[in-house]
Amino acid sequence: MFALLLLLQAASPDIVVTGQRLVEEQAKCARGECTPLRDAQATIALAEQQFRNGEYVQAKGLLAAAISRNKDRGAEAPRAVAAIYEAMATVSLHEGDQDDYRRAVAGQVKTLRDNLPADDVAVQASATALGDMWIKLGRYRQAESTFRGIEEQALAEGRAYPAMMAGMKRVWLAGALGKAREANTMLDALEQRPIAQEPGFRTALRVVRLRLAVRAGNDAEITRLAGTLAADQGGPPVLVWQPPYPGDAMAEASNNVRAFGGVDVTSVRSTDVASIQWVDVGFWVRPDGHTEEAEILRGSRAPAWAPAILKQVEGRRYAANAEVGEENAPGSYRIERVTRKNLYATPIGSNIRRRVPAAGFEILDLTASEAAMPPPGE
Repeated sequence: MFALLLLLQAASPDIVVTGQRLVEEQAKCARGECTPLRDAQATIALAEQQFRNGEYVQAKGLLAAAISRNKDRGAEAPRAVAAIYEAMATVSLHEGDQDDYRRAVAGQVKTLRDNLPADDVAVQASATALGDMWIKLGRYRQAESTFRGIEEQALAEGRAYPAMMAGMKRVWLAGALGKAREANTMLDALEQRPIAQEPGFRTALRVVRLRLAVRAGNDAEITRLAGTLAADQGGPPVLVWQPPYPGDAMAEASNNVRAFGGVDVTSVRSTDVASIQWVDVGFWVRPDGHTEEAEILRGSRAPAWAPAILKQVEGRRYAANAEVGEENAPGSYRIERVTRKNLYATPIGSNIRRRVPAAGFEILDLTASEAAMPPPGE
């Protein structure tokens, strides 16, 4: 969500402030006294603080106002405006408003495409964002169509990077939907492209191949591929396998009923509003790929599902990444925000959209933006 904040800070670090100074700085922007870049820096930083504190609605309102101030300034500062949309998309997804999420993703992509060259890294990185959005919304056929369209257009225009990104998304989606043969055939074709020999894509394709092998239960192939990945890793740990997240039978049943226009089995009343429930989970990924010391660092008041999340994290396996003699190294410490999923619907007997429970969880890796946060107590 807040990855672009790091880039914005790097562009002008003197603007990044914390605590009360941040509130004051953002208030100037709310009065229209800031450039789009300054507005994006201050507003996203303050929204991130609110998000981390579980104040999803307040963060969403802050970002919505910033979008309103800057939506017509994309030509002046496309990356800054797109960053505000991106932050809005993630907060909306966790808060449960899928309509705002969809609008924010579309705004982010349009801002970059309309105001930057097609070969700009920001445009290329956002190429698959719309397909990712459809996956998040459970519309897999539309996601596949989006990825396929991006890949075909990029190949026709000779743009290898977005073509490969979209192609890998198509492979992952086919594998997730149980189309193993189709996924492997597409992956074989991707590996023949010249760009597949670049180090970053070579590793990414191996990860995709590994995850297909995990789904197929091919132990020999998993062992072989995991070994090839170990030497390539230089970034965050590569997740190989994880147990399913805990389910909620009533929420899942409600989702199915809503999808077909039926009556909600949970009988949401016109006065009911689902609460926002979240936890931050900290854990170590050891060099051998196992997780240890998973714990709830903080969260909303006593969510009953929190212990099940810990078990899910404890059951994960990442690709081993230990040099000879480093097997006892500490590994990598990660922090993830886990939010119980909600969605917006209009209950029977009401004309007002509101949050209602949904099945599943939204997950966000907070570790990547730790450097952007002030030390405790500031």
